[in-house]
Amino acid sequence: MLQTAGCYRFMTTLEDKKKVVADYIQWNFIYQNHLSIQSFREGLATLDFLNTLEQHPSLFFSFMCYAETRVAADHVENIFHVQFGPPGSSRRQEETRVISYWQDYLLSVEERNGSLSLEDILMFATGLREIPPAAMQPKPRLLFQTTSRFPVADVCANTIN
Repeated sequence: MLQTAGCYRFMTTLEDKKKVVADYIQWNFIYQNHLSIQSFREGLATLDFLNTLEQHPSLFFSFMCYAETRVAADHVENIFHVQFGPPGSSRRQEETRVISYWQDYLLSVEERNGSLSLEDILMFATGLREIPPAAMQPKPRLLFQTTSRFPVADVCANTIN
């Protein structure tokens, strides 16, 4: 394999070994994948995305690069679309009360460092431990049901019933 990469040579010192390893890594990751990288760049250039990305890299950083962020209660609250009953109905009043309990619960979980975290709630509802940089598909929803007092999650549909 070192011969194929053009890195094979007689090694007498540790520095020779480091040089061979560096040459092989460069060959393996750059030269072997050159066509794939070039194809990717051409794909990005089709709608002038590559040029924009090169001119304004900081704008795309959160979408293109992973950064570990802590999930906050307001983030969890804002990603869920609440489907209420008809306005003015007694059911709607009950649902509004339940949503205020939901918001209090999220804040409570965020404030204490117990065994349950907001990441666990997100995992229960969506199957994800983090909120992705782009939108979740399908958009997470909170639905109200009258058949059970306990929440049931459907991670395929991103819903809590």
